[in-house]
Amino acid sequence: MATPTQDRYVRVNGTWPKPIPPLTPQEALSAAKRLYRIAMGRAFKGNMKLTSGNRSTRVRQGVFYVNPENGWHDLVHDISHYAHWKLHPDKSGHDFRHAYLEKQLVEAVIGKGWLEGKLKREPKAKPPVQEVRYQRILVRIKAWQSKQKRAANALAKLTKQKRDYEKRMENGG
Repeated sequence: MATPTQDRYVRVNGTWPKPIPPLTPQEALSAAKRLYRIAMGRAFKGNMKLTSGNRSTRVRQGVFYVNPENGWHDLVHDISHYAHWKLHPDKSGHDFRHAYLEKQLVEAVIGKGWLEGKLKREPKAKPPVQEVRYQRILVRIKAWQSKQKRAANALAKLTKQKRDYEKRMENGG
């Protein structure tokens, strides 16, 4: 016989459609930001970074590490655990509130069409490396020309002041 906790998670996991599409890294970052905001009611203040391998999605030392390799299910589950822990630090990690929060996040993912690819964006076209380097050189040339003009003006001003002091010293002060 299933316990009430197991029943809750059967209902939560039963919300997911079959099959769950794969999660791209770009989608994972976008989804993590939005899921955190849904769960916590505010945006995450800090850096978000992609991770991989045997690491879960969670906050470590102020950095939100997101692992897209584990898929949608684990992404939502991990974020719901973190949000539940922040919202109810004195409650068990599998308290009924956690199951409710996770179900809300699953319904948000499905309802907003994220599984159908609504978070996917076309990658930005990168300009050729030589063009970027050329533009940087032009900026640096302009900066040095500006410094050269300022230096010339400063030297002219100092030369004029030097002449004034030399005339004063010749005339006795």
